[in-house]
Amino acid sequence: MSVLKEILEWSKGRPAWQRDALRRLVLNGELSNDDVHDLTEICKSAHGLADQQDVVPLAADHIPDQGTGLGRVTLLSIFHHRGVNALAEDQTLKFGPSLTAVYGDNAAGKTGYIRILKSACRARGTEEILGNVVSGAAPQKPAVAIKYEVGTDANIREWAGGGGDEFISRVSVFDSQCAAVYLTEKTDVAFRPFGLDLFDKLVKACRLVRSQLESEQSVLRSAAITAFQTPEGTSVARLLAGLSSLTKPDAVKALTLLSPEEESRLSLLERSLVDLQANDPEKLARQLTLRAGRVRSLARHLKDVEMALSADAVSGVFEVRKESGRKGEEAQRLRNATFPEGLFTGTGSERWSLLWESARQFSEELAYPGQAFPVVNNGARCVLCQQDLDHASGHRLRQFEAFVISKTEQELREVRGEFARLQKAFTDLKTANDTADEAVKEIRIEYESLADKISDFLAASEKRRLSVIEALSMGKESPSDLPALVAVSQETDALAEHLQERVKTLRSSSNEEQKKAMTTEVQELSSRKVLAKHEEQVLAEIERKKKVAAYELCLNDTKTHTITQKSSAVTKTSVTQRLKKSFQDELGRLSFRHVEVELKEVGGEQGILYHKLILTRAPGVDLPKVVSEGEQRCLSIAAFFAELSTADDPSGIVFDDPVSSLDYKWREGVARRLVEEAKTRQVIVFTHDIVFLLFLRQLSDELGVQQLDQHVRQLSKGSGVCAEELPWVALKVSMRIGHLKKLIQDAEKLHRDGHQSAYEREASVIYGYLREAWERGLEEVLLGGVVERYRPGVQTQQVTKIADISEEDCKALEAAMTKCSKWLPGHDQAAAARAEVPEPNVLKADIDALENWVSGIRKRRK
Repeated sequence: MSVLKEILEWSKGRPAWQRDALRRLVLNGELSNDDVHDLTEICKSAHGLADQQDVVPLAADHIPDQGTGLGRVTLLSIFHHRGVNALAEDQTLKFGPSLTAVYGDNAAGKTGYIRILKSACRARGTEEILGNVVSGAAPQKPAVAIKYEVGTDANIREWAGGGGDEFISRVSVFDSQCAAVYLTEKTDVAFRPFGLDLFDKLVKACRLVRSQLESEQSVLRSAAITAFQTPEGTSVARLLAGLSSLTKPDAVKALTLLSPEEESRLSLLERSLVDLQANDPEKLARQLTLRAGRVRSLARHLKDVEMALSADAVSGVFEVRKESGRKGEEAQRLRNATFPEGLFTGTGSERWSLLWESARQFSEELAYPGQAFPVVNNGARCVLCQQDLDHASGHRLRQFEAFVISKTEQELREVRGEFARLQKAFTDLKTANDTADEAVKEIRIEYESLADKISDFLAASEKRRLSVIEALSMGKESPSDLPALVAVSQETDALAEHLQERVKTLRSSSNEEQKKAMTTEVQELSSRKVLAKHEEQVLAEIERKKKVAAYELCLNDTKTHTITQKSSAVTKTSVTQRLKKSFQDELGRLSFRHVEVELKEVGGEQGILYHKLILTRAPGVDLPKVVSEGEQRCLSIAAFFAELSTADDPSGIVFDDPVSSLDYKWREGVARRLVEEAKTRQVIVFTHDIVFLLFLRQLSDELGVQQLDQHVRQLSKGSGVCAEELPWVALKVSMRIGHLKKLIQDAEKLHRDGHQSAYEREASVIYGYLREAWERGLEEVLLGGVVERYRPGVQTQQVTKIADISEEDCKALEAAMTKCSKWLPGHDQAAAARAEVPEPNVLKADIDALENWVSGIRKRRK
């Protein structure tokens, strides 16, 4: 399974925000600030701290094809304008596509160019770039540029300092500082298979999201409620002390709700504790007893008023009046049917009925005692006019009596009586009196709120009573705007009981234990009242704590331990074994077999698995304490190449004095390794070692690697002055001939201009160089490189090439070297034997003779 596919499977068990982060990293390479904000919101939404977010997790269709690979990065040149160490201004150091050898003596300026490269490319350690601090003038700000190419892209790119460059940072630099890191420190593998860097980037995303979450959580933590005082030991104090995200809001609400009984109990206890401070508790008890009696009487009066003016009482009187009207109409119909026409108006009316009843009373009690009214027998007289009754008069009186004793008329009389009684109750009602007023004043001394309620009730009652009376007297319907009544009789009665309880407490709570118990109960109830005032604040604090706890859950989702574990596991599978094998292979290439050293993983953190060089047989011993300085350099180079082997990136590599501290046994091995690497990638080597330089040249020729030579020197204008050729001592014979031809041109100009002395000095130098060129031709061309100076071995396979050496070859060599020695500087000639220095045409012919000799032998051997 590829790294990316394994990450995809693993991601299915990760938090939603990490799955979305992986998708963004695969598609975009890096996370923007907006991405970090979105991912933080996704993380928060999973724990209720934000609205639900749209999440798009990493899926199979997000994984790209891996067949293309990365385009190699190749350096073209460094341009130093100013400001780096003591480097001369406006110098350009060029690099070839395969192998570039940059030679320079000590203090020639190589380190300055290396520091520029380390500030742009990948290096195990960077160095501060200083200006020319020894010049005596203020150092200038560095101004440099590195030109490079990426893959087959024809566009030349440029790094001009400042921030990182994703392309040029893929070029790697090896120097002494890098070597020390490989030997003494645990290091991560900087080059990883495609996709493995997602672990590093995900860890970075975790840190960014965590930072934002911690910032928000910090603000939330600082918003805690301002503490309010509650007595210790109360249930409220315990609640507040243990307040957490798990505290139930209902538990808070339950404590804030005091029942009427608890409210009354609190008031009683508070008053009782004050009472107990009285100088004469018995006298206070008697006063409270009298006050309780007066309050109880007031409660009875208030209850009577409440009943008299209740909604039922008001609606009742108006209902009776309405019923009276209805009954009156029924009676009128009966009257009209009963009485003949011609009677006095009002006959049968209420007043008439009073007259009739009076007549009945007179007849039954005085005129005709014992006889049923009306008496109409023969000889009977009318009790009103006291005249004899005839048949018609008696019949009429019996009609009147039948009407009066009818059911309708009886009901009418009853309802009218009921109405009169009810109306009188409203008229005679006294809502307030002096006794009630005095009682209210007395209550106001300690219970002002209740006194206000009673006063309001009495005032509303009187207005209600007058409104009812007015509507009844004017025959109106029940008023719709009657003042409402809020009953206070029960509270007043409760006050009476309260006062009586205070009396009992005064007479029974004389010891300190009882007082202490009362105080504790007061604190308990009063703290609940305080809690009620701060209920919203406490509930908000619970919500705050819930959010703080939710942020902790979010922060748990940003921990990197699991990512590191998975990174280590995948790295072991995809990198470690490959790295170990490559390291051993590199040691073999360098013929390093006498000390057993291996690369071993040494744990990981934040998504990175680290490795370290250790002694196989003594893993606890520091490597530098056992191996020599040269061996250390060799091991570091092997580790560097092993690390490169884990990458699919063929970008360039730069070496600064790779064979420093190495003897001849290791130089050729390192040179060969570098030239071999130059077949597949750009290799740039900075060195001051001429033998190593010659090794590079020889091996480049052998292995068919194109080599570009650069020479940096220290001149009067500064160090790091660049030339596109090696020093004379490192030049092959053909290149030396080219150099001599340039020198003869300058000498000819001196001769033409008449500067004979200067010409002779220059010609003498040229003959010295020409003699050295013949010597180099001897070993390189005539002897075919079988034996060369500074090379430890003899090329025996080349011996057959020298079988064609002729006497003419040797004579030409001997004659030329003898002639050159004649004008060689340092050979003092006798004054009489002094010969004229040959003119330029002769000198040029001598140079051509060398060139012809070389080309003739080479042509012959082909």
